[in-house]
Amino acid sequence: MGDDRITLTGLKARGFHGVFDFEKREGQDFVVDVVLHADHAQAGASDRLEDTINYADVAQIVADRVTGEPFDLIEALAWAIAGDLLRVAGSVEVTVHKPQAPIDQDFQDVSVTVRRTGVERERLQHERRARGGQAVIGVGANMGNPAETVQSAMDALDLHPHITILQRSSLYRSAPVGGVEQDDFINAVMTVEATLSAYELLGVCQGIELAHGRTRDVRWGPRTLDLDLIRFTPHEGLGRGEGLGDAGAELKLTDPVLTLPHPEAGNRAFVLTPWHEIDPSATIDVDGATLTLRERLEELSDQGVERA
Repeated sequence: MGDDRITLTGLKARGFHGVFDFEKREGQDFVVDVVLHADHAQAGASDRLEDTINYADVAQIVADRVTGEPFDLIEALAWAIAGDLLRVAGSVEVTVHKPQAPIDQDFQDVSVTVRRTGVERERLQHERRARGGQAVIGVGANMGNPAETVQSAMDALDLHPHITILQRSSLYRSAPVGGVEQDDFINAVMTVEATLSAYELLGVCQGIELAHGRTRDVRWGPRTLDLDLIRFTPHEGLGRGEGLGDAGAELKLTDPVLTLPHPEAGNRAFVLTPWHEIDPSATIDVDGATLTLRERLEELSDQGVERA
């Protein structure tokens, strides 16, 4: 096949994607570029349309997705477009531009690019089968008014049509980790029910972070808002185990996009303390051993987490 490709650039369509209410109400223009990798040998020899990918069909697929069901994130929109195009091509690259994004500073464009292959198509099918479950989400902030930010983030999750908050912890105060001089953090943990896959729930959390001005500049540095997916248990796992608190039933993932359970949760008293408040019987795996949250917190007693 070599590097044969079909490229469609600058397709403009109006959509209603974004984390803000006014974006879903008023809409804005989105611009999409796609690259489809396919073997042109047969079409090159036959000169027949049916032996290649009809780029008019590609344009319609993209336009239908942009003008269709709204997403919070352009990442999710690009992912969905790529999934649609994998029905006609073995490998695709999709870039979604949002030139009217609600950003205070002057800018020319903001865009995201995703690349998907047939292997990703199988992953998408797996997600559809496994969609839905319960999750533990950690919330933290230490810039501006962190207590207000944490409450706002939890409210935003509860407003999502596919997410229901089951329990919210109290707010806790913790010292920063990592050696960067900064203010104390305000932390909380919530448990949620979601009719979303773990990847989709992560995308929602990242969208709420961005809406609150989150940037990822300094590791261990100050944070306007952190939303961490600590545990995700699919509905089938909830049926086999003893609920969301059962470490043996949780989804385990290791890929560049998402690692579950959260690899550092078991070492963070600022996660385990509020989690223990709302689910005192929960267990967690640490270094190959399954411990109750209370047992692990006794080992982390020097971290100094207190009610805010």
